[in-house]
Amino acid sequence: MPLKADNLRLTEVETSQGRVLVPYEVRRRKGARYIRLSIGARNHAVLSVPWLCPIAEAMHFLRSQGTWLEKNLKENPSRCSLVNYLEANPRLYGLGQVFRLNLQLTRARPFYIYDTQSGEIELRLRSTEDQETEMVTLVRQFAAEVIETRTREFAREHGLGIGRVSVRDQSSRWGSCSSRGTISLNWRLVLLRPNLQDHVILHELAHVTEMNHSPRFWDLLRRYDPRTDQHNSQLNPAASRLMPLGRA
Repeated sequence: MPLKADNLRLTEVETSQGRVLVPYEVRRRKGARYIRLSIGARNHAVLSVPWLCPIAEAMHFLRSQGTWLEKNLKENPSRCSLVNYLEANPRLYGLGQVFRLNLQLTRARPFYIYDTQSGEIELRLRSTEDQETEMVTLVRQFAAEVIETRTREFAREHGLGIGRVSVRDQSSRWGSCSSRGTISLNWRLVLLRPNLQDHVILHELAHVTEMNHSPRFWDLLRRYDPRTDQHNSQLNPAASRLMPLGRA
């Protein structure tokens, strides 16, 4: 059963800040002759379209209005609910693999369960509660489990001694490493595809040896991840889409 926090959908729009997620709704109007774009009360894009307008035509128009949307949306366009994001992008990532997401409603206690063999994860939320809060809680629990497991696997593979692995709610950073070997990682890493997620983990593990961003650090990281330069260049665009998710 699909879940919705509201009746908004999401689409990616190109802006001067890169590709961002924009919440939107489509309203069909009898007698309308043109597609019109406005901003709704929830700071979302409202597409008013002729009654028989193909949805593909409406979406093409919306995606062409990046400059207008960037100017007129009051807040960061990508600041939207995690429920809506996962409804539009039903996947979570962990342990080096993709998990197809199945969202269900339940009257019982919320929970998640995943299967590495089938590559599926099921999240059950209560229909009568705040689904956004429950979704964030469950995804963070999943993230804490799989991110720590993956981090310790890599540490053993590279012969590194590390301390505590903490999965947190950082506002803008993917991760950090303390002088005591504590690795702190952002729970939103489970929204990053496996190659980028692994790159972030390996980046922080490289700091166990090199607590800086010197040439020696980058040489070490490239040994851990030969595609470091490519992966590093993809993190900022990903951050603009994902960092605002799951915030109050």
